[in-house]
Amino acid sequence: YIALPWWAGQALFGQLTWTTALLTLAYSLAGLGIAVVNDFKSVEGDRALGLQSLPVVFGITRASWISAAMIDFFQLAMVAVLIAIGQNFAAVLLVLLIVPQITFQDIWLLRDPVAFDVKYQASAQPFLVLGMLVTALAIGHSGLVA
Repeated sequence: YIALPWWAGQALFGQLTWTTALLTLAYSLAGLGIAVVNDFKSVEGDRALGLQSLPVVFGITRASWISAAMIDFFQLAMVAVLIAIGQNFAAVLLVLLIVPQITFQDIWLLRDPVAFDVKYQASAQPFLVLGMLVTALAIGHSGLVA
């Protein structure tokens, strides 16, 4: 649900390249971290149905750490890409958008992901989406995908 709209927009208004496809996969993998957050509210049902969600397999605490790590790692990888292509201002903006996410992970996600999953997503997800926008604009501006 992250890469496909990005690819469609690039194909429609620009040129869809392997570079674009690979870079957008980073945000898709960060999105998997968000998807794990959605699994916390259904752990008991998943167990009862035999579904092997991350919280069922690894436990709620470990799954919350895996979720946070996926979200942060792939965004930080995009910071490195932005620096590598000379988009330093965008890289700084992205770091500034990651800091509140990490803060909300500490306040909500890592302390009690079952009780605070909705609060965490409502607080942190806007920063993730803004980070995607900053990254997309910076990559487009860099000429990397031209």
